[in-house]
Amino acid sequence: MSRSVWVVTLALCATACGSESSDNGDGTILVPGGDMAGAQPGQNDAPGATPGGTAGMGSVTTPGGTNTPGGMADDPAGMTGDDAAGDDSPGQVTGDCGEPSLELEGLMYSPGGNILPKGCEPYDATLNNPYAVRCIDAWSWYETQFPGDELCILPPPPDKGIQFGVHPQGMDWYAQVSQGDLSGYDNVGSDFLMDPGQEEEMNYLTGSGNQELRNFYRNNVRMRAGSHHMIVSGADPGLQREAWGPGAPVGLFGGVGLPGAQRVDENTPKTLDKPEEDAGLYKALPPDRDVTFNMHHFNSTDSVILKETWTNLWWEEDARIEVFGIFGMPLTQALDTFAQPGQTTNKHYSWNISQDVRLVTVFGHRHAWTPNFSAWVEKPGGENELIYQSFDWFDQPTYRYDSVVQNPAPAPDLRADGATTGVRILKAGEQLHFNCHVTFTPERAASEGAPTPAEIGTLRFANQAFAGEMCILFGSTAGIELPQPSASSAALPDFATLD
Repeated sequence: MSRSVWVVTLALCATACGSESSDNGDGTILVPGGDMAGAQPGQNDAPGATPGGTAGMGSVTTPGGTNTPGGMADDPAGMTGDDAAGDDSPGQVTGDCGEPSLELEGLMYSPGGNILPKGCEPYDATLNNPYAVRCIDAWSWYETQFPGDELCILPPPPDKGIQFGVHPQGMDWYAQVSQGDLSGYDNVGSDFLMDPGQEEEMNYLTGSGNQELRNFYRNNVRMRAGSHHMIVSGADPGLQREAWGPGAPVGLFGGVGLPGAQRVDENTPKTLDKPEEDAGLYKALPPDRDVTFNMHHFNSTDSVILKETWTNLWWEEDARIEVFGIFGMPLTQALDTFAQPGQTTNKHYSWNISQDVRLVTVFGHRHAWTPNFSAWVEKPGGENELIYQSFDWFDQPTYRYDSVVQNPAPAPDLRADGATTGVRILKAGEQLHFNCHVTFTPERAASEGAPTPAEIGTLRFANQAFAGEMCILFGSTAGIELPQPSASSAALPDFATLD
């Protein structure tokens, strides 16, 4: 399909690509987009914090209770529970349909709970979610010159969670914007902007802001359009924070994965209520982490875009089963040749499952030359079950395997993205496979609006949309961590080699 004009709204697995890889609560190593994503939008008492606390490029730190600006995001004063919220619990109104709604005007925090922002409309993880109330729904003044205002979300109350992100205002983002001051969006520095036609991979370093070890499960990740991935990871403090730098390997492969994304929005769970089988799931956030956002941006619009992100982490008391990110890429792939001009090749990898483990999320990451990313389970008798497939590199999905979410069924013949539905337990004796079907041909270049293979030359591993390729399975497991996969020479099923 020709894409003469395309806007990338992906946000790579977070530390799924590296660990939450990102989807998050269901962790994922070095990847954006997903459940408790590993290495995804991260989590500080960043230097230079002004009275009122840190926000924006660090964690949101604001004085006060649930509905008033103020207080510290990690509640260093020791306020917890009802004491932290005070009498500022969010108000409710009754809509024309008779259902309660949040009183949105002037709301300062996403309150959580089961009262929807818009009670007369169905729950939507992005548009109508009490854990991720949109700034544009609560703050009538929130309107910037950049596309993507609808993705800004209010932080959790200080006693219930934390927010961190990347903003041109730095640590002062919340303190300013929550009071109607949008001046920080004027005269933005060039390191936060992407001109039309520009492509880059950069790391942004901030901090987590929590003063003690906290566990989280529920999380909400947002970023303005323009990033092919957002991989977030946390590491011991020691680096200069609130600064952009080159897209070094530490951003892709280092640290502990935090929630990230391949799309502009990811949520864990994807439903309002926690699925029954998720009871006890958690991911740990050690205190005061350095948080690295690895972001691969390319702007194929006619307008300047802004690099900005928001991540809400909600503290979890029922923490019994740790979620681990999947980093599905042998490190030797970084040295591989993917294809020569005109070639069609396959990158096939697998795990031997030695003990039963719950697979919580999966998302495949690749670039423009891979029209087909497939993952399947091979049973001991040799039967293959397709559990994940993506034909659209431009909008790569993260699918979750639980008892509530209904994933679109795989449809290889229709070249439609899909996954199996329901709780997925990988059984001892099974093999988990994935394959990238790489088509480095002039025909593929024409369909994607890319430079020709002859212009690019040898296709190698690189974090570039057209000049490089990757083949990584990100996701998360519960209770048991998968090792890195191995290259596989086994015969490929027909569905894995469809163009």
